Amino acid sequence: MTKVGIIGAGHLGTIVAEAIKEGKAPECELVGIASRSLGVTPQDLIAKGAQIIVEASKPAALKEMLVPILEAGVSVIPLSTGAFADAEFTEAVKQAARKGGSKVYLPHGAEGAFDLAATYSLVPGAKGTIVQYLIPKEHRSGTYMEEMPVGYRGPALEGFALKPSHLNVVIESAMAIGGFDKAFFEVREPEDGKAGFALELENDYATAVMRACAKPGPNMHTLIAYSAVSMLNRLTQPITF
Repeated sequence: MTKVGIIGAGHLGTIVAEAIKEGKAPECELVGIASRSLGVTPQDLIAKGAQIIVEASKPAALKEMLVPILEAGVSVIPLSTGAFADAEFTEAVKQAARKGGSKVYLPHGAEGAFDLAATYSLVPGAKGTIVQYLIPKEHRSGTYMEEMPVGYRGPALEGFALKPSHLNVVIESAMAIGGFDKAFFEVREPEDGKAGFALELENDYATAVMRACAKPGPNMHTLIAYSAVSMLNRLTQPITF
């Protein structure tokens, strides 16, 4: 069994913890949850033998904790991937992983298609566009999406800066595509009225589109937590993909 720890006792961290307890990651054993409110630190998880830690806190916390965890030889699945918009931090993470013999495994979030994006990135002419589809403005009142500029198109990092607390997918997608110089961000109002995200890929050989639309009811962001569980399975199952 692979011993797993979690950083963050909020909504996403709780979903990951419950999924492991319910056997949705059958090769994994939960050793603990680190949180200031619980009085448990990431170092406590490492002391309990955690081999992989799922981070479900905030980008600022990830930037504070990630390097020492990696240097200790423990791999990490981060959900606060917006932290990797900071090039200096990203380089420090790479060096820490090399030093500790550990890795950072970026989960696919609620949108996915990163494996396809990584494949496309190896071919000449590779580029991608991360699209946020927004419902009509009159229905966005009071939400974080209210002031998002429909019609916007620009470089991925510039787009991320519009709402960094909610656009981790832009950073993840850009990294999968092969770098920020190959990635763009666009905001559209969908013709079918369905909010969500899309990843549009192209290179000299082919094009591809992956679109995820939210349904009424449960928050689609819950899938972000399950993407970490899916990553745990890819790392621990005897047959993976």
